[in-house]
Amino acid sequence: MIDAPDDAALAARAIAGDRSAFVELFRHHGPAVAKLSRAYGAPTSEVEDVVQEVFLSAWRRLADYDRQRPFRAWLFGIALNRVRDMARRRRVRAFFFGASELDENATRIEVEAPDPEAEAHHRLALEQVWGRIAHLPDDLRNALVLTAVSGLSYQEAADSLNITIKALEGRIARARKRLAAG
Repeated sequence: MIDAPDDAALAARAIAGDRSAFVELFRHHGPAVAKLSRAYGAPTSEVEDVVQEVFLSAWRRLADYDRQRPFRAWLFGIALNRVRDMARRRRVRAFFFGASELDENATRIEVEAPDPEAEAHHRLALEQVWGRIAHLPDDLRNALVLTAVSGLSYQEAADSLNITIKALEGRIARARKRLAAG
């Protein structure tokens, strides 16, 4: 077992066919991908499916991974596409089967709390925050969620979005300004 996984080395081994190296990448990055999917409003029941889809896609595209780029940033690029696809499918299903409006920016947050009154209060507060975040343009929302919620470094987030760190910083600043303005 590897004590401190070196993603580039693990990815190289996985590309060469070492499945145990890919499993190690999954163990190392799976929780962060799950956190990202929850941040984009995935219901608890779908989080595991999203993580599996992300890693299945990564396995299939592993030969395309550029070893000069951080693995986590490459993986989060795939994850962003998957969570967007998932949200789009949920909106379409809700529109056709739930008789609700097709809202491009719909976001659902689930909060688990033992006290029903506290749970209702926290749920309302989170829904208000996520509602405001959901109305940000995609480029600003992605920059903010990748750094503030998913915990990616600025370099990793910039790599995931294929932009410079300076552009990322600008997007985060604009997102925060819009959120503060209400």
